[in-house]
Amino acid sequence: MRVHLTTLGCPKNQVDSELMLGMLSAAGFPVAERAEDAECVIVNTCAFIDRAREESVNTILELARLKDGGRCRSLIVTGCLTQRYGKEILAELPEVDAILGTSELDRIVELVRQAAGRHDWATSAPPGYLYDATTPRFLMSRVPYAYVKIAEGCDMGCTFCAIPQFRGRHRSRPLADIVAEVEALARRGIREAVLVSQDTLAWGKDRRGEGDIGDLLLALSDTAMPWIRPMYLHPAHVNDRLIEKLARARIVPYLDMPVQHADDGLLRAMRRAVTARRMKNVVAAFRAAIPDLTLRTTVLVGFPGETEAAFQALLDFVEEVRFERLGVFTYSPEEKTPALGMPGEVPREVAEERAAIVQDCQDRIAFERVKSLYGTVQQVLVDGPSEDPAFRWEGRLAGQAPEIDGVVYLRGRGIRPGRFARVRVTEVEGYELVGEASP
Repeated sequence: MRVHLTTLGCPKNQVDSELMLGMLSAAGFPVAERAEDAECVIVNTCAFIDRAREESVNTILELARLKDGGRCRSLIVTGCLTQRYGKEILAELPEVDAILGTSELDRIVELVRQAAGRHDWATSAPPGYLYDATTPRFLMSRVPYAYVKIAEGCDMGCTFCAIPQFRGRHRSRPLADIVAEVEALARRGIREAVLVSQDTLAWGKDRRGEGDIGDLLLALSDTAMPWIRPMYLHPAHVNDRLIEKLARARIVPYLDMPVQHADDGLLRAMRRAVTARRMKNVVAAFRAAIPDLTLRTTVLVGFPGETEAAFQALLDFVEEVRFERLGVFTYSPEEKTPALGMPGEVPREVAEERAAIVQDCQDRIAFERVKSLYGTVQQVLVDGPSEDPAFRWEGRLAGQAPEIDGVVYLRGRGIRPGRFARVRVTEVEGYELVGEASP
């Protein structure tokens, strides 16, 4: 029986999908690239915000149509949506044959074998699953980077976030196991390991004797992996000792540090455990310690109680700190979160207008930095064929994280996918660059 898996949501979900496909492949189930060619179709869902839930449900219904006259005999739904709303899915979507949450990914083989013709619910266990370096993994994309999930869950308790409800408390993987996985990926030809988790800087806090995230990054610096990129660094965990370790570690000069806001009243309401002044100091310390650093952040607008003055404080912060990359999101009310029902609701149209203002401000800041790259020679990791038909290949600078930060379109001889190339930046258009192969 051939299986196909559709992944929605974040890179952490992609890791889960690759693990499930790895287990299925090891059990003898061929993997189909197209859903239309599979007898069993799996959807790995996201439930982070309302738009993600809507996309998940629409995708489930769309793939369920394959059961009407197509090859598909069974439809399995996995991931955060089923962990959070498993009973509702079984009650309201009779097209679904079986569901699996985030708690027991290793049950996917058992579930595929029994899925056709019956319902099953394998989400009742509390979140606890952690994969290890020996878990089979089927890399879904033909690209030279892979996501490595170093921990699962989160203990921070941000009032707007429902993730702990379906991902559980923070659980770190052992240091040696992460190192072993990264080494194995390097042997498979992967050139960039992107480290992800809900709270990356919390790695090691639950494991005695293994140090902190700085010690993990120093250990990974001794592997054969050329590029190591840690993502999702909570500013509340940063201290001078950690900055010193990150400066010594062999990581790309790129840090992703979500600040969410810059008004101290809202930061307290969000339970971010940090102030705007502290975040400014952290940014300054990182820039002083890591040459040519690219800083990425995310901000949240429209949180309950966000006044015009609070929003202006955020704008002023963005102008002063001048992040090279920034993503802006509007607040999404999430059930069973402390923020739900807080006073000072911001109308959606106001939140969306504020998001556009932040993005316009950031675009101006970012384009000034991007234009400074014109004429310079840069190292690029060639990801593969270009999505733009005007170019054969595309890749990324160290300051461009996969899938979120734009690309470098490439021209010239000697460029090979999965390898590094020296290119001269010849064109700048927004967040995208054009580079010519340089000797």
